[in-house]
Amino acid sequence: MSWPVKVDVALVVVVGLAFVGMGIATAAVAADPGARDALPWVLVVNLAIVATVLALGVPVRYDLTGEDLRVRSGLLRQAMAWRAVVRVELTFSLVASTTAAWTASRVLLIDERGRVLEVGPADRVGFVAEVLARAPQLVEDPRAGRQRAWHDPARERRRPFRLA
Repeated sequence: MSWPVKVDVALVVVVGLAFVGMGIATAAVAADPGARDALPWVLVVNLAIVATVLALGVPVRYDLTGEDLRVRSGLLRQAMAWRAVVRVELTFSLVASTTAAWTASRVLLIDERGRVLEVGPADRVGFVAEVLARAPQLVEDPRAGRQRAWHDPARERRRPFRLA
């Protein structure tokens, strides 16, 4: 089952404005006779930045199978087995994600080795319901307070830091 991805318009606007700013800077270098020697380098750097963003951020897919969650972020692919998941949290963070989540409203998944996947599904609660159906070892964590979380009390390790 492929899960729809949420895309925050504000994030797309910020990335788009950054690309526009890069174009304006390139035009300024091209217009300055004293800086024209730098133009090829500016073009190469700008193209590399755009290519990297597109290669690592488009497309984004979340595929839920019977065995694992498969995340595609551009050319990158990651998977997390349901039996290895020890914690799931609903998070909101403006900090960059470990995967290409194009939203600040995310679902964080942690496996027994401490590996983290952050995904940005269109319906977080529905997504978590699907995760809980595939990972029955997870129970709601009463310690989470307002931040909803589910954990495997038998296997969860304490993390030395908070991600969200």
